[in-house]
Amino acid sequence: MRPRAPMPPIVVRFRRFTSLNTRIRLREGQITVSLSDLLEGAPESVIRAIAHILLAKLYKKPIDAGHNLRYKRFSSSAAVTRQTELIRGARGSKRFFGPEGRFYHLEEVFDTLNARFFGGMLGRPELTWSEGMAKRALGHYDAAHNTIVVSRVFDRPSSPRYAIEYLLYHEMLHLKHPVKMRGVRRCVHSREFKAEERLFPQLKEAQAFIKRL
Repeated sequence: MRPRAPMPPIVVRFRRFTSLNTRIRLREGQITVSLSDLLEGAPESVIRAIAHILLAKLYKKPIDAGHNLRYKRFSSSAAVTRQTELIRGARGSKRFFGPEGRFYHLEEVFDTLNARFFGGMLGRPELTWSEGMAKRALGHYDAAHNTIVVSRVFDRPSSPRYAIEYLLYHEMLHLKHPVKMRGVRRCVHSREFKAEERLFPQLKEAQAFIKRL
């Protein structure tokens, strides 16, 4: 990548990250690389691909498509994805603020939706309001911690019940339709997911309210 430049000293360490993280930096003439310890047993071809990708990013060079595809296939494989989720669940921390809000109780909303749309068959995950009034991440399902987080921006009298019901219903569909891999791409909202989402009676009204937020 830099054939006429002298080779700087390189230090590589495996660290107990909570995900498949990789980091590289050049400081005071030394390259320091930190890799998730999940990569310690990776095939040599994958390690070479990671080395290429990190150095290309560091020196702002184009990333070879073959190396990029090799790493994506490895990181998106079923075994690595499962191991990553297990590690994130074991090492990662999750802040819980509880399901009880000032105006809405998430467990009551969940149980109502579960009986109405899922025949009461969905196991209830951890439910919690967010810490702040987030308007970008309104809700998400964290598979590693089996937790649904809903933005506290909905916990007020001006929020119609159908809006919070739709948001929670959407996250409940992630429980029923887990993320699937199509080659190296993650399919978060499958065709079945979208079809079932359209069954929510006040879908348009709820999406319009969320858009106004």
